[in-house]
Amino acid sequence: MNRNKSVHRRTVLRAAAGTGVLLTLSPGLLLTGCDGGVKAVESETLGLDSDEYDVELNLYAMPDSVPILPGAPSEVWRYRAELLKGPENTVSEHPDSYLGPTIRLRRGQTVRIHIHNELPEDTTVHWHGLHVPSDVDGQPRLPIRPGETMTVGFEVLDRAGLFWYHSHAHGKQGGRVGFQSYAGLAGLLIVEDEEEAGLKLPSGDNELLLALQDRTFAGNNELVYMGGGMGSMMDRMHGFLGDRVLANGAPPTTRKVATRPYRIRVLNGSNARIYKLAWSDGRPVTVIGADGGLLQEPEDRPYAVLAPAQRLDIWVDLSEFQPGDALELISDRFRAGMMSGGMMDGMGMMGSNALPLGSRFPLARLEVAESVEASKPLPAQLGVQRQTIPVNRNTRIRSFELSPVMMRGFAINGRRFDGTNVADDEKVRLGDTEIWEFHNSTPMPHPMHIHGLQFNVVGRRGGNSDSLQQGLVDSGWHDTVLVMPRETVQVAMKFERFDGLYIYHCHNMEHEDAGMMRYFQVQG
Repeated sequence: MNRNKSVHRRTVLRAAAGTGVLLTLSPGLLLTGCDGGVKAVESETLGLDSDEYDVELNLYAMPDSVPILPGAPSEVWRYRAELLKGPENTVSEHPDSYLGPTIRLRRGQTVRIHIHNELPEDTTVHWHGLHVPSDVDGQPRLPIRPGETMTVGFEVLDRAGLFWYHSHAHGKQGGRVGFQSYAGLAGLLIVEDEEEAGLKLPSGDNELLLALQDRTFAGNNELVYMGGGMGSMMDRMHGFLGDRVLANGAPPTTRKVATRPYRIRVLNGSNARIYKLAWSDGRPVTVIGADGGLLQEPEDRPYAVLAPAQRLDIWVDLSEFQPGDALELISDRFRAGMMSGGMMDGMGMMGSNALPLGSRFPLARLEVAESVEASKPLPAQLGVQRQTIPVNRNTRIRSFELSPVMMRGFAINGRRFDGTNVADDEKVRLGDTEIWEFHNSTPMPHPMHIHGLQFNVVGRRGGNSDSLQQGLVDSGWHDTVLVMPRETVQVAMKFERFDGLYIYHCHNMEHEDAGMMRYFQVQG
């Protein structure tokens, strides 16, 4: 693998449409890591310390240019990988997409990853959803400086599921998660295990992976992200919405399929957009898995809601189709219920975005090209080996109010991001089981993500989720939960194995970048 090892200084993204201002990644505009950061060095290994690993790879964060739309290639930031040890299918590159390589791991494997920062600013890599030690979690308190390498090691403890990895950088002047992820720093990570393999679900060519992201382009196919003025202020308040949706880093395409069942695994990698997944012919959406792997049994829903950072596994059986038939996976219309009768409808600002939240648009088209004999039917029981967390009237309930801060975004219990400072009510004990209760007193939905563990959703009350209510998948295991306006959601979790500092935040990336993020501490 040949590459220029120098740190690149180049124009990557154009500022908000209409401003005509170029956002250049020059030293004067860069945001450094937060206070108390640990400088990465070549020889340092965080997390699992061992002489032998089952999997070892180099992961490069680097500038690049890739063809996304017809015409000139777009300047992006992206991940590239180099497998040093492990099964051949561990890394699957996507050379014609800015999306990072898909990484496949098996439960029980030990993994060592050398993260090389070839960007002109600090970055991190967060292993979203994985249960890993605090120092391996890719938090902003451990930035990787430009031109440096950080090595992380961990054991894959999670059951089979679809996870992902992305930047989680933050600086003294605010977060860089939205910018760096939008520029392209994201990729899929799949964990496999014996339980899932025994079910013989569709795999290989019969497994479709979809990473959904929305982007805006201008001029010569330059990516557009927030600039200055009122438009930027509204983007930071609502979350950035692109004017077109990409699937796996490219415009949605047609997939040739056969008359058999398929497994479609979907990530919402967008900064702020919520998707309402549905089939174009109105058939039910059969959900078989969520963030933390397979559900105990399949669930048929009229549609399925996918908030930022969430993942869903969907089963679809095309055995009754004929060659020439087609079926589209779409995001259907909905109202976010933000400010009825006010200046905003849903989350679109007076219709200024060409693709407002709640629009209807295609995500993938399945075109039947071959007739084959039907395959094995969907099992009635799926992920039965992992039981839900037991809770009772004595389980501690810890409350978090999500509230607006005038002209500054949103806060959690009146607090905003404050580096590694942890309040007394943000300290938990290793081994304890708790219920965390998120009360959303804002007029906007917030996808709340908790680092370092997975949880069960145990209850919802209040709120007005309008046309999204029937599609909220709360069963199974999750690391991100959507809390609708004026709604209270309870999640149960157990703090296992690892102590140390972790993060909880809204995964609307503009919200977390603006301060809707806090550290909590697991005390041994």
